[in-house]
Amino acid sequence: MQANGTRQQQVTHLGGVATFPDFAPDGTNIAFGGARPGDADMDIFVVNADGSGLVRLTTAPGDDQYPAWSPDGRSIVFVSTRTGSGQVWLMNADGSNQRQLTFDTSDKDQVPDWKPDGTQIAYECAPAICVMNADGSDQRQLTTPSGQEDDFGPAWSPDGRQIAFVRFRNDADRNVYIMNADGSDLHAVHPAGLQAVPAWQPRGGGRVH
Repeated sequence: MQANGTRQQQVTHLGGVATFPDFAPDGTNIAFGGARPGDADMDIFVVNADGSGLVRLTTAPGDDQYPAWSPDGRSIVFVSTRTGSGQVWLMNADGSNQRQLTFDTSDKDQVPDWKPDGTQIAYECAPAICVMNADGSDQRQLTTPSGQEDDFGPAWSPDGRQIAFVRFRNDADRNVYIMNADGSDLHAVHPAGLQAVPAWQPRGGGRVH
């Protein structure tokens, strides 16, 4: 749909499930996690923005979800359970050269996100937010949630200086937080009620939407 909610149109017709879509940087394609009726696992698909040209990129056993295009449109990062637990994987935009980036025991979940310059990836390393270089090196934990808190859904600011995410405490208390890219100055954006995965306004204003 348009940013104002007009011209809504259905893009996928799998007959099953389609989740967490992400536009390619040039706006021509959309990557998403999906499953057709009868599929045992979720896979990563790509479709043209007009709904044509559907292609399945992953076929390995296990669930492949939460795709995110690299800023240059050449790669897609995603989360896969094909090795037994959720881990961050990377592949070329055509599905080739699939390789695992994380190997630690923390479960990876929704949703990895690229720094706008393409040099780093932020991701959930349950129950915290972590960051690493785009090749998987220099993996670092940024948040230290306490008790039953779970941090997920990282989203880089357009200038790469901040990261927004959701801090989940219970079904009635999950708020969007923001921090500097090094984990400092962490604070809630609007501490009230039930909130979901954030996304940054692409240009101008510095506001989280």
